[in-house]
Amino acid sequence: MNNKELAEAFKNMLTLRWSPVAVKLLKPDEPIPDNISEPSVPLRHCQAITVARRGNSLYMPPSKHACPDGSAIMGLVPMSPKLRSGELYLLFKKLPNIECAQKMIASRPEFEAGEYRASVVAPLEDATFEPDVVIFTIYPEQIMWLCCASSYGSGERHVFHTSGYNSTCADLTVQVMKSQKMNISFGCYGARAISDINDFEAYLSVPFNQLQSLAESLEKLSVKSIPEARKKIYMPPVIDRGISSDQAGTCSVKVRINEDRCDGCGLCEAFCPEAVIEMKLVDNTSKAAAIASEKCCACYTCVGQCPQKAIQLELFQDKS
Repeated sequence: MNNKELAEAFKNMLTLRWSPVAVKLLKPDEPIPDNISEPSVPLRHCQAITVARRGNSLYMPPSKHACPDGSAIMGLVPMSPKLRSGELYLLFKKLPNIECAQKMIASRPEFEAGEYRASVVAPLEDATFEPDVVIFTIYPEQIMWLCCASSYGSGERHVFHTSGYNSTCADLTVQVMKSQKMNISFGCYGARAISDINDFEAYLSVPFNQLQSLAESLEKLSVKSIPEARKKIYMPPVIDRGISSDQAGTCSVKVRINEDRCDGCGLCEAFCPEAVIEMKLVDNTSKAAAIASEKCCACYTCVGQCPQKAIQLELFQDKS
C-alpha cells in the first residue's frame, strides 16, 4: 500500500479522528520533499504534529522551531548549557532538584547536534516522502488495537519507554527512530500547554517500515475482534439490582439454552472456558446443552458468541 492507502486503512479500521502524521528528519545532504511549505511562524514540534494531522505539510529548519529543547533533542541544533543543566525544570516546578532533572535528561533519547538539518511533517495520506516514523493522536482503545496488531504476528508483549517530558520530540520521534519499536506518550508539559490534544487523547508512534505489516494485522483483527469488542457483546443484558455487591458471592448461575434457536454450530462449546456446555444429539440434531451450570463463571462468552442468540444466563441468589 502507498501512503494514501495506508492512511485510509488505519482511518477506516480504527475510526480515527485525526490523520496519522508522517515525520521525517532530513540529513544534511537530503533534499526538501515536494509539496512542503515552511510555516509562517516558528512552531514547536508538538504544534507541528497538530498542524499536520489537520491536513498541512510542513518543512521546518531550525529557524522555524520554537522549542530549543525539542530541536536540540532531534539533533537540529546544539543543546544550550541552561537546557542541558536541567535548571529550567526546577524553575517550572516540574522536578524537585537538579539531581532528578539531570537524571531524567541523561536517560532520554537524543541525536547528536548537526546529525539532522530539518524536520518534515505531513498527513500520511499527503506525504510525498518516506517517513522515519508515523505518529497517531488517538484514544486508549485505539492504542490497544494497534498494540494487538503489533503482537499479532509475534506474540510479543510491549515495553514502552516514555515519561511526562519531551513527548513528541524524544519519546515519539527519536526513541522510535533509534529503537525501531513502537512507543507511546501521554504528552508533556509543552505538548499539552501549546497544542489542542484533548484530555482523553494520547500518542502512539510507529516506525514507518512496520506500518504495512501493522495494517495487515489490523485488517485481520477487524474481521471479528474489533467489531465484537466495540459492540460490547459480553455485557450482561440484565443486571439484577436486588443483589448487592456484598452478596455477589452467594449467587448461582443457570445457563438457559433455547433449543428452537440453537443451530448446533458448536461455538458455545468451543468458547466456554469451563466446559459448561456440550453438544448433544436431540432427535438426531446437534444441540447445545448445559451439563455443568455449577461451574459457570458468568463470563458471558457463550452469550456473546452465539450467532442465534440462543443462550441466556440467569443469576439468582442462593437461599441457603
